[in-house]
Order: sequence, then structure tokens, then C-alpha cells
Amino acid sequence: MNNKTAKALLQRVATEGYELDRSEFQLIHQSKKDMVKLIPFGFIFMILPESIPLFVIYAPGMIPSTCLTEKQIHKQREKLDKARQKMTANVLRSAAQIEGISPEDFLSRVKFQKIAKHYGYDFDLSRIDRRHLSSYCRFMGINDYGLQFMLKNRLEKHMKYLDQDDKLLVKGNYVDELGVNELKHAVEERGMRSIDEDEENMRRGLKYWLSLTQPTANSPDVIIPPGLLVFSRMFLLNAEYHGKQQQSNA
Repeated sequence: MNNKTAKALLQRVATEGYELDRSEFQLIHQSKKDMVKLIPFGFIFMILPESIPLFVIYAPGMIPSTCLTEKQIHKQREKLDKARQKMTANVLRSAAQIEGISPEDFLSRVKFQKIAKHYGYDFDLSRIDRRHLSSYCRFMGINDYGLQFMLKNRLEKHMKYLDQDDKLLVKGNYVDELGVNELKHAVEERGMRSIDEDEENMRRGLKYWLSLTQPTANSPDVIIPPGLLVFSRMFLLNAEYHGKQQQSNA
């Protein structure tokens, strides 16, 4: 049903210039992801149906979202959160030995933009080596295998999708309207945690992300490269967000 609806929406976009709202955009995005998984999943189901529970546990990325329960999704997020916590701990240990960089620098939009001005060039995805690209992909919850150009293209595609979604979130002023499950999905996709996380802190974190990726007329138009956005998530994984305080901190 989702695939049929997605095709109909894409047809309207192509023939009528129809503008998608965020829920429609999300439906199409998820439908495309599930269709990629459907063929191998169907093959496994026909040949080795008894192995499906093992794939759900050890290779959940191969399972279409419509076949996963909320409990299974939660377990996926718990597994990802453990991996993220480990990467964050390593990054913070390394940062402690470098003067002038701390999580607080990324919690202030003004300071974050200064970092982007001075070091943005070094965080262009084309300048990041394979090992770090793999880590960035893993942190963002996407496949971390492959050659350097594959990892770069995969991460670029994910960040481009997030930018499109960000624009729709801002355009429709949707953040405060998101249900809890939608909110959890949104923050997880952006490298933020939802496990044992306060709902309001997740909303503030998402709003802060949007203030960085979608500057307004009242904020400096500083482009923050995707690599730096992902890197900042490692510093801010366990952050407490404080709303407007981050907009004005110098």
C-alpha cells in the first residue's frame, strides 16, 4: 500500500508540480528504502524462512520497516546507541588533550559557526579518509562498509535527504507537532539519541539542529559542512539542550 501511494505521489509531482508535505516526503523515502530491501528479504523468506528471526537480530538493516515491531526497532536503537556511546567516549578523550575544543563549543550556535568558518574546509567529505568516513556512517546509522568513494556517496546521500527533510520541518513548523515515535525517528536519523531521553530535550535538540542547517534572515548564513555536522554529534550525543540559550551564546 505504501509503495502504491508513493508512486501516485511521485506521479503528481512529475505531472502537476505538486509540492509534497513532510509526511508524504517521509512516506516516499521509506518506501524507496523498503523496496531496495524487499527482493533479498523475499528471497530469504522463500528459501530459508526459519532464518528470518536471526536476520532481525543480527542484520536488521536488511528487513523492510513494515516487517519490524516497535520492540525490534527499540532494540536496533539500543544497539546503535551503544556503538555511538563508544565512539563519543573515544572522541571526548582525544579532545581533552587538545586545547580550545569542547562539547560546549558545539552547543553555542555562534561558536559552532566560528568553528565552521575556520575548519569547515577540513570537514569536506572529499577530504575525509576512508576510516573516518566509515566511522561517520556508522555513527549516523547507515552502512559503514565499502570503498572510500562508496562511503562518501552514501553519507552525502543521507545528508542530502536530511537537508530536504529539515527544509520541510521548518516550512511546516512541524517540530512541536511531531508525535513521540516521529520525534525519535527524526533525532536518531540526525545522530542524536532517543534511548532513555527526555521528550522535550529531543525537541530542543532537533530545533537546535535546524537552526544550524536552515539559517534564517535573523541568523548569519554560515554553511556548516556535513562532515562537521556529523563530527559535532559525537560531542553532543549526551547533551542537554537549553533552547534560546544556544542561539545567543558567544
